[in-house]
Amino acid sequence: MTNAYDGTGANSPQWWPSRYGADDELGSANELTAERTLAALSIPKQGRVLQLGQMLTDQSPGYGQRFFKQVILAHETAMPICPEGSRLTCFEESVTTTFQIGSHLDLLGHIGIDGRFYNGIHFTDFYTPTKLLKFGPETVPSCVTRGVCLDIAGLMGVEMLEPTFEVTPQHLEQACDRQSVEVRAGDALLIHTGWGALWNVDAKRFTSAEPGPGWDAAHWITDRRVSLVGADTWGVEVFPTVDPLRVFVAHQHWITETGTYIAENVNTAELARGGHSEFLYMMSPIRAQGSTGSMIAPVAIV
Repeated sequence: MTNAYDGTGANSPQWWPSRYGADDELGSANELTAERTLAALSIPKQGRVLQLGQMLTDQSPGYGQRFFKQVILAHETAMPICPEGSRLTCFEESVTTTFQIGSHLDLLGHIGIDGRFYNGIHFTDFYTPTKLLKFGPETVPSCVTRGVCLDIAGLMGVEMLEPTFEVTPQHLEQACDRQSVEVRAGDALLIHTGWGALWNVDAKRFTSAEPGPGWDAAHWITDRRVSLVGADTWGVEVFPTVDPLRVFVAHQHWITETGTYIAENVNTAELARGGHSEFLYMMSPIRAQGSTGSMIAPVAIV
C-alpha cells in the first residue's frame, strides 16, 4: 500500500502510485463521470449565469514574477487589410503572460516533490524547454459538474478573513452544516474567504499573504474526491505557513500526490452574497499543448 506524503519533500516515504492507478495521467478528472455531469445539469432552477472569472488587466496582481502585458496592434488608425475592396479594418492584440495568472487552473505538471510529479514521474521524463510531454491542458477534459461554495468568511461573521487565517476541517464541516450542503465526489469545491475583494484594488496586499486551507483541511478535501478545489485567492492554501519549511505542502498533496486540480483567483463573491451553496459549474481549459496551467473563465449556473 502506498504511504501518504508527509510534507517533508525528499525525506517523505514514497507517496506514489496514485489512487487512480500507476499509469494514470488524469488525476481527479477521473471523477468527472457522465453520470455526475447529467446529475449536475438538474441543479439550476433560475437559469442565471454567474461569471466566476476575475477581470485581467496589466495591473492585476501576480504572485512572484507573474505578469500580464497586452499590446493592441495598430498604427494611427485601424490597420486596413482590404484597402480597395471591403475596407476591412481590424485590431488585434499581442499578449505576453503566463497562464499562471488571473483565474486559472493549476495542472499536474505544475507542482512536484523533489523532482517527481504526479504518479512519481520524474521531470526528466516529460520536460522539454518548449512544452511538457505529459499533463498539458490538451489532456484535461472540460468540467461540467456540481459546484459547491463554502463561505468561510460568512461562517466567521466577517467580510474578509484575516491574512494567514488557516481553514481547518472543523471550519469546513461547520460551513457545510450552516449551509445545509455536503461535499461529494466529483464536485468542484470553491472556498470563499473574501480575499478576492482585493483583486485589482491592492495587488501588493493581495499577494503578500492569503487565508486558506491548511494541511489537515487539504486532506479533508481530497478525502471527498473532489474534481477540483478553488478559492478567491492566488494560491488557495494558507500562506505563509507557521512552519517556513512547509510552504505549499497542500499544493504538493493536492496536485502531486492525489492529482487534484487547483482553480486560483476565482471570483466567489456573488456566490457567497447570493447564498448559492450548490450550482452547476462549467469550465474548460485552453487547448494549449504542454503548458503547466490554463487560464479559465468558469461560470456557475443557479
